[in-house]
Amino acid sequence: MKAFGIRTSVAAMGALLLLAGAGHARAQGNTAAPANPPTTTIGPPQLRDFSIQPRQRIVTQPPPVQTQPPTIAAPPPVAAAQQQRAPATRPTPEARAPAAAPAPQAAAPAAESAPAAAPVPQAQPGPETPAAKAAKAPVPAPESSAFPWAYVIPGALLALLAFALFRRRRRSAEIGEAVEAVVPEVSARAAIGARPEPVPRPWLELELKAERLASTDAESVVQFELEIVNAGTAPARNLRVDVKMFNAGQEQDKEIGAFFRIAGRESTKCSLPGVHADTTVAIKGEVAMARADMRAVVLENKYLFVPVIAVNVLYDWGDGRTGQTSKSYVVGRELEQPSAKMGAFRVDQGPRIWRTVGQRQHKLARRV
Repeated sequence: MKAFGIRTSVAAMGALLLLAGAGHARAQGNTAAPANPPTTTIGPPQLRDFSIQPRQRIVTQPPPVQTQPPTIAAPPPVAAAQQQRAPATRPTPEARAPAAAPAPQAAAPAAESAPAAAPVPQAQPGPETPAAKAAKAPVPAPESSAFPWAYVIPGALLALLAFALFRRRRRSAEIGEAVEAVVPEVSARAAIGARPEPVPRPWLELELKAERLASTDAESVVQFELEIVNAGTAPARNLRVDVKMFNAGQEQDKEIGAFFRIAGRESTKCSLPGVHADTTVAIKGEVAMARADMRAVVLENKYLFVPVIAVNVLYDWGDGRTGQTSKSYVVGRELEQPSAKMGAFRVDQGPRIWRTVGQRQHKLARRV
């Protein structure tokens, strides 16, 4: 208000000077100047008693203008907290009022044009209100409504890492338990290895060689030589040797398996007192099949017969123990040219003898 009064006085003084100059000009234009004009008269008569003192400022202050300054009131605490939490809320008009206080400086150039104008004091800012603080506070960026991947992805990675570590520790624990379980077993095996050698026992190997086949109207007979080799380190005692002929066909394996289970127990073809270790024994024998039991294959009105011979040897060894060795062979005619295949026997042409016969070992075998 003080600055406003100073500028008003300067403007009033300028207006009076302009009015005085204008009246003096009119007086000179309408009245002729006397020959010797008095030197004490300046301007119109109404300004005769008015004198201008150099370097002296006469300030006429108009009556003060009653203006109501804007009222700035602090918001209640709850409202102020809400304004601080709302980043996107614009400052209220009351909050912008302190920034508008320096507006009267816009008239400063006009006042500076006066030669004797006094410096205009600057308005001092008042105490800063909470609303102004809220207006000056940095406005945070609005929260994004998108899914917070920046937090979810690291959390998921940490969860996967924790799960992998858990599985690895669990696997290590399982391996440790397995190692602990294996160590006693290895120790037990080492203890067994430290024991003396087990009781020596015999191991019998069989080798059959067919020599000829004779066919009559009553039966077919195969003559053979059987070698028994004791490859073990103890003698085999009380050998029970049994040999049986079967028809080659779909039921042969089933029948041969049943024979191996009962041979030497229910029937015996030959008995030997024993075979010493690393000793070979050869015996000659024959096996027959009745004509009624033969199942020949009919091919182009030809009755073809293919016999299969099974050999089983049961023996005793050690202190009341029993061993068993079993093998089977397919018997046929050897061809003129050496071959893995053999020919069948034709049994529909009356009695006949084949001397060029051979054998091939069949897959069914056993050694206990």
